[in-house]
Amino acid sequence: MQTCKRIEMIIAIVILLIGSAVYGPANAQRSEPVATKVRVALRDHDIYGALFVTIAGTENKVTDQAQQAWIINGGRHVVYSSSEGAGGYENEGQSLHLYAVKTGNHKRIMSHYFMVKTVKEVITSNKKRALLVTMEDGGLGASYLAVVDPWRGEVFFRRWVQLLANNGDTIVLGFYKEGDWGDMVEGKKVRPYKKERHNLKTLLLRRVIVNKNDKV
Repeated sequence: MQTCKRIEMIIAIVILLIGSAVYGPANAQRSEPVATKVRVALRDHDIYGALFVTIAGTENKVTDQAQQAWIINGGRHVVYSSSEGAGGYENEGQSLHLYAVKTGNHKRIMSHYFMVKTVKEVITSNKKRALLVTMEDGGLGASYLAVVDPWRGEVFFRRWVQLLANNGDTIVLGFYKEGDWGDMVEGKKVRPYKKERHNLKTLLLRRVIVNKNDKV
């Protein structure tokens, strides 16, 4: 009889251990805080304002200095643009920052000479994340593109380009001349004079670009 009870206890312990191994990580993953919504409250007559991130149904202010924000990494991180750029035309350059929802930490991942327009998250075939950042200037009205490793920083940059395609790991850029940008602003169709193809997996292996501050 005692042998049977011991066997039953061993079986029960094994079942508990298996259940903990199978369901424990899943429950922990489900309980991890994630961002579900972002909102920037712009101040009167200003292009910057407070950034609010909604986590578990509650809106939290995470910074007073943001212009745009994007949720990435399944809601575990938020990327936002701010005024801490590297200078540029009339000091219009902006920066990108990474906000970790779980820890509340902020990290500047790009500082540039141009204004951030859009940020697109791409996951490569080897499961690495890249941010395709399009920028523009307030003088010529030209477009620029940077590839940013969200964990390290900017790794690639091209001026006077447009992102023509993003297929899997490959991006295709079109290059334009100075006079083309005015025509495009007027709605005219302009063909690029040159195209480049790049593999994002290769670009993410490059060294981080640190732009020198030329603010005046």
